[in-house]
Amino acid sequence: MNADLIVHNAKIYTVDPDLPWAEAAAMADGRFLAVGSDEEILKLAGPKTKLLDGNGRLALPGLTDSHLHFQQIAERRQQVSLFGVADFDAVLDLVKTAVADAKPGQWVQGWGWDENLWDRAPHRAALDAIAPNNPVALARMDMHTWWVNGAALKWAGVNAATADPPESKIERDEDGRPNGILREWNAIELVRRHIPEPDEATLADWMADTIAETHRLGLTGIHDQRVENEGDQSFRLFQQLRRDGRLKLRVHMNIAAERLPEAAALGLQPGFGDDRLWIGHIKAFADGTMGSRTAHMLEPFEGEPDNTGIAVTPAKDLWNLAVNAKKAGFPISVHAIGDRAVREVLDVLAELRGGEAAGPHHPITPSPLHPHRIEHVQLLHPDDLSRLADLGVVAAVQPVHLQTDWPTADRVWGERARYTYAFRTLLDKGTVLAFGSDAPVAPLNPMVGMETAVTRQDSHHQPAGGWYPQEKISLEETIYAYTMGPAILAGKQAVQGSVAAGKWADLILLDQNLFEIEPTRIAETAVDLTIFAGEIVFRRKM
Repeated sequence: MNADLIVHNAKIYTVDPDLPWAEAAAMADGRFLAVGSDEEILKLAGPKTKLLDGNGRLALPGLTDSHLHFQQIAERRQQVSLFGVADFDAVLDLVKTAVADAKPGQWVQGWGWDENLWDRAPHRAALDAIAPNNPVALARMDMHTWWVNGAALKWAGVNAATADPPESKIERDEDGRPNGILREWNAIELVRRHIPEPDEATLADWMADTIAETHRLGLTGIHDQRVENEGDQSFRLFQQLRRDGRLKLRVHMNIAAERLPEAAALGLQPGFGDDRLWIGHIKAFADGTMGSRTAHMLEPFEGEPDNTGIAVTPAKDLWNLAVNAKKAGFPISVHAIGDRAVREVLDVLAELRGGEAAGPHHPITPSPLHPHRIEHVQLLHPDDLSRLADLGVVAAVQPVHLQTDWPTADRVWGERARYTYAFRTLLDKGTVLAFGSDAPVAPLNPMVGMETAVTRQDSHHQPAGGWYPQEKISLEETIYAYTMGPAILAGKQAVQGSVAAGKWADLILLDQNLFEIEPTRIAETAVDLTIFAGEIVFRRKM
């Protein structure tokens, strides 16, 4: 059989333990036909085979982001970006410009702010001064807190008499009036449901544009998480893109916990779909976030003796969800940030298994099909460090968060922060890691996450030597966590995650060799070429 496309004269890091390095890969019908030396693979060329000279560049399997919110990325790209803006007045200037460009009464939206970078706290008054008439809604970088102005609160009918919704909080001034800060989903929803939404044709185009952006960054797969009520719409839009021939992406689609009854009634199962779009896990939230100080903690936050965070899904409700998901044949995916939240999720999963351990899993040993997963696993109590591996639970983590989180973790968690993003310890205990970005909460670029996992430093290369450097992992382990880790998590390890004969032909070429440069330069790396299902879907202009 002749190949459709052959990449040769490359340095292919295959992530295949049987053949870690190769020079060439042949592709046919969307899959790898053969992998090996130039001499071996070029023999598979026929008269119609396209030859692509790698010019000695590093090639990797197509990368997969194991945790993002795709529709929100598409929508946020149309909004005011406040990510990384460290000056409070600069934030207001950006919003003021957007307000000036908006029509009278039109909603102005933004995202990505982080009050830990500022010299003052966000308050509705600051927004009221620049937007007295236009409602303004700005999502914090973790999307668990919104900052809104008085016009938005008035539009939503939120006032001093409005009670805090369950598992959420409306922050207030001393006189009881809402101060513009809404914490956690049920409070956010009071405002969000009043914001006009774009039509689905527009959303589909935005999502198609965002798929092109994933190709530019070397991503050929994603695990799409459910965080807001756009889940049904996202699934519908992905299917529309699939029918239109525009879904050139592997999408593992998680289902929001509140949709489990419908999924069970229909008899849907994880993995149902095709090579572009399939059903994944049931997604739930155990707690909030560290930055918003709503992570559920075993002990109070530093300096806040009465604050142990919020149990977004109390343990009893999480247990009921896990039982019902198991009956329906679904594994669960649970957001857990604080050490108490992580422990309670592990307790539920241990009880679900009847206390029977699954045994540790080395990163190259596949976990059971569709394993349970914990999202973020940000802070672990030392007593729980081995429990993920013992239970066969995959840690779906986002190293890029460390860049902005490490100073905050030191401040709000003190010495407990030692086991924040404990990648090395988790790997040594036998836990499978699946890396992602949490975009749009953090940058989508996987090279930023790779550098962070290897260096444990922020974009300014601080702190010197890395934050808790004993938790650094190797480049090989990091690449694995962006390739085979997500494949194992999705139950797709037989067809995804490495460059090997029979697997999906997803491959990227980079402009510099990650194995030959200083780790602090990984984030500078650009993708020269992205191949999806044997088709070139991105080529950088050089």
